[in-house]
Amino acid sequence: MKKKWDLSNLTTLAIIAGVMLFLTPFYYFDRMDLARPSLGSAAVIGCAIFTYWKVRSRRWFWIAIAGVTALHVYAVLHVEWSDERASIYILGFLGLIDYGSTCGLIKIIEIICRSPEDAESQRSNTLQ
Repeated sequence: MKKKWDLSNLTTLAIIAGVMLFLTPFYYFDRMDLARPSLGSAAVIGCAIFTYWKVRSRRWFWIAIAGVTALHVYAVLHVEWSDERASIYILGFLGLIDYGSTCGLIKIIEIICRSPEDAESQRSNTLQ
């Protein structure tokens, strides 16, 4: 009996292929020490984009994402990432903190940049 390929199998293969393509430049330039923090940063930024996907049509959203990406690139290139210093649990915890601070920054920018009509409709929905 043949097993049919379902969406979860295809999604897994797509993720594996994407990670391999993402890691290729690090292998080519012999900088595999930066691969794990770069992959973690990409995951955090991707999850933040997915979380705030409903506001993707706003210009401030993509400017904020560009700023967050620039901060992550700076951190990856200027922080020493050694495997002996931090376990995977600590790096996972730092990733969660990074995701929370990224989402918090985007939310603050959303509050600052929203239009007066959006603010009024949100205020009226809260009062009801």
